[in-house]
Amino acid sequence: MHSADEPEKNCGVATPVEGAISDSNSDDERLAEMGYKAELTRDFGLLSCLALGFSITNTWLAVSGALVTGISNGGAITFIWGTWLMLFIHIAVGASLGELASAYPNSGGQYYWVSQLAPQSCRRFLSYFTGVVAWAGATVTGASCCLITSQFAFGIVILFKPDFGYKPWMGFVGYQILNFLTFFLNCYSHILPYLASTSLWLSLFSFVTVTITILAVSPQKADAADIFGKGGYVNMSGWESDALNVLTGLLGVNWGFSCLDGCVHLAEEMPNPSKNIPKAIMGTVTIGFITSWIFSIAIFFVITDIEAVISTPTGVPILMVFYQALRESKVGASVLLGMLIACFVGALSTIHTWMCRLTWSFSRDNGFPLSKYLSKVAPQPFNVPFVAHVFGTFWIAVLGLLYLASTTAFNSLVTGGILMQYISYMIPVGLLMAQGRKLERKGCFWLGSRSEVKGGLLGWLANGILMLWGCFTCVIYSFPYVMPVQPGNMNYVSVVIVMIIVYAIIYWLFVGRKQFRAFDKLEAGESVPISK
Repeated sequence: MHSADEPEKNCGVATPVEGAISDSNSDDERLAEMGYKAELTRDFGLLSCLALGFSITNTWLAVSGALVTGISNGGAITFIWGTWLMLFIHIAVGASLGELASAYPNSGGQYYWVSQLAPQSCRRFLSYFTGVVAWAGATVTGASCCLITSQFAFGIVILFKPDFGYKPWMGFVGYQILNFLTFFLNCYSHILPYLASTSLWLSLFSFVTVTITILAVSPQKADAADIFGKGGYVNMSGWESDALNVLTGLLGVNWGFSCLDGCVHLAEEMPNPSKNIPKAIMGTVTIGFITSWIFSIAIFFVITDIEAVISTPTGVPILMVFYQALRESKVGASVLLGMLIACFVGALSTIHTWMCRLTWSFSRDNGFPLSKYLSKVAPQPFNVPFVAHVFGTFWIAVLGLLYLASTTAFNSLVTGGILMQYISYMIPVGLLMAQGRKLERKGCFWLGSRSEVKGGLLGWLANGILMLWGCFTCVIYSFPYVMPVQPGNMNYVSVVIVMIIVYAIIYWLFVGRKQFRAFDKLEAGESVPISK
């Protein structure tokens, strides 16, 4: 066995990194050093991992789903220039996650990183808390995708039958059908890489088809000044402050750049994760920016009546954009939206994969009730954490009940999903910064520390941007989207976050502190007993 002080080989790094992990061990042996045995097959490769990561974020597709938020709060300015801001921020976020995923390639992701970075006195609780928050963020993301897809389908019905009379229970039924459909798609491990790759290519094909179609057929185009300049600014939110109007609208753009940890939780299902996961994360950000920026420009070029888009009776603004662009063709608009619905189904399937792996890995360390069962991997032909998959699907189904009770509360839950992801990123990255960005076990992807070349400036910059943006969004995304504030339009995301924190603390005090396991920090070359 090589010492962990030797550089990892075949990492694609120009210069050796002191303290990097040796490549002489197999991926399963490295996992054993972390205290776990390999239970899942390594069916994913770099492309299929990238496909899963992009399918989860699906940045251009998220623009269509979140158009209802940003179009009133800034309009074209929010989406077109906000996308550049998101690129800058999420290069830093992706780099920060990539460093830790490379150093600690473990399906647990953020909560495992915390177990290796936190002080001994609070290691177990911080690790547990991070796992709860990360899992909650993934589950809420699945719920939001279910609802948007269901609403898109009913939007087509309303377009053809304006007197249809949509009721929340109808959306709830569609929500549950989609949830259980994608549950069955995730029951066989050997098809998951193919499903993820299919979702990627379907998304890219739909992006090209939709973008070209609306630009080619649209009867008139907006002036460039109305897209890139002040003419593209819209304030129909009621905010007197232009800054707050745009900043609250950024939520819609930000949604498409969230979920970057999706690839991280495939660390035990792909070869050489220390090298491939950072590549997949940065590839996700890059493809997401290119597609979302072009798509945002296209849709604002073809909008002929922005007020009609905002107040559309279908409840689906992107459908009205297609309707205007295709010269009021209901069939054409429905076909384009149908392509988006198919992409959302693919996205939801990969979200189930992400959430299932989080549930399973956290259960290995007794993070949930019934962890004894949730941590089991089903035998062939399934070879997936089947009970964990059922558990996650059940909670997505339960969250759908909230939509029946209050659409406002459900929308706040969706915002909470983004914030919970950022919180789960900030905890390990903040701990890394607190110890001077020093890691005993560095992976292939490492931006340096204070003692290394140029003082690790890029690493400090990336981590600092993540921390500042995470703190900023926890404040700004808690503001109401429209003014004046009423019970029906209030943003209750702070209530959602508090509820998650209260649950985590109560469960920890009564159960978690007795049974949750977090390994002590692994020193270079050290190994621990394999988890049973």
